[in-house]
Amino acid sequence: MSGIDWKLLAGVRERQKTVAMGVVARDRSAAEQSRAELQQAQAWQQQQVLDKARHWQATAGALSGGQCSVAQLRHAGAWSGALDARIAQAGHFAAQAGQAHAQREQTLDASRQKLRAASGEVEKAQRMQQRARAEAVRVQEQRLDEAAEETASQAWAARRPA
Repeated sequence: MSGIDWKLLAGVRERQKTVAMGVVARDRSAAEQSRAELQQAQAWQQQQVLDKARHWQATAGALSGGQCSVAQLRHAGAWSGALDARIAQAGHFAAQAGQAHAQREQTLDASRQKLRAASGEVEKAQRMQQRARAEAVRVQEQRLDEAAEETASQAWAARRPA
């Protein structure tokens, strides 16, 4: 075969695969972290929605019991507006966390693809290394056969009467 050092190439490809595995592990960890942050942001948003629902349930209870003044109703409306702002802020944070998580997942997918490619290159280099070894063995055997034939031919010629 050619003058390529297949053993060296296989070693290089193996190191590239090892690096790619490290990148996948790092990206997987980052994706898990971003998933946790997304879940936390979504939980906070849900909590804000529940807080507003509880607020209006309490206000409705006070109204039905006749214990709510106009001032208290205004205060309840103002607090509802503040809760709406919290819900909007929580929604914004959840959307940002969702985008960040999607980017982390894309990065993880890309690094997994690179790992698959690196693994394929390792296998290819190993196959080529095996082929080169097999070819070297075949060439060596052929040389031995040719040398044996030459030796036998010379021995036969030496025994032949001149």
